[in-house]
Amino acid sequence: MATQATDQHRSLPWLRVVGFGSVFLLLQVTWSVLEGSAVWRTWMETLNVSVATMFVGWIVPDANVIAEGTRIRAIGGGINLVQGCDGVELLWLITAAFAVAPLTWPWRLFGWVAGLFLAWLLNVARIAGLFFAWRTDPMWFDWLHNYVGPLALVLVLGMYVHTVMARAPVPEDASAQWYR
Repeated sequence: MATQATDQHRSLPWLRVVGFGSVFLLLQVTWSVLEGSAVWRTWMETLNVSVATMFVGWIVPDANVIAEGTRIRAIGGGINLVQGCDGVELLWLITAAFAVAPLTWPWRLFGWVAGLFLAWLLNVARIAGLFFAWRTDPMWFDWLHNYVGPLALVLVLGMYVHTVMARAPVPEDASAQWYR
C-alpha cells in the first residue's frame, strides 16, 4: 500500500505539468478563435491600448497621445498592438498555474484573481514603455519588445506564483505535502 501511495505522489508533478500545458494550450487556441470578437476588442483596445494611452498621457501630457483601435497615436510616432504582442499569454500562464496549483480554493481563487490583475498592470506598463522606446530608439524597442519585456514579465509572474505558493497554508493531509 505504501509503495502505491508513493508512486501516486511521484506521478502528480507530471500530471500537473500536463494539466498546465493543456489549460494553457486550450486558452491559447480559444484566444486565436476569438480574434476580432467583442472580447478580443475589449482586451486589446479598451483594457490595453486605452489604459496605456492614459498612462502615457499622465507621464507626458503634451504628447497629444490618443488611442485609436489597437494603435497608440501621437505626434512623433506611436505603436500598434497586435495579437501575439498583447500580453494575453500572461493571463493564460497565471490561469494555468493556479488551475493546477496544490492550493485550497480560497488561496487558488485569490492568487488567480490577484495574478490576473498583476499580469494586466505589468502588460499595460510594458505597452507604455514600448511606446516611449519606439519614439526614442527603435533598436531599443526591438530589444524591449522581443527579449527584455517578455522575460521580465514571466520572471515577475513566476516570483508571484512562488510567493503565493510559499505563503499558502500547508495542507493537513500529509500525502499532499509532496510539493513543499
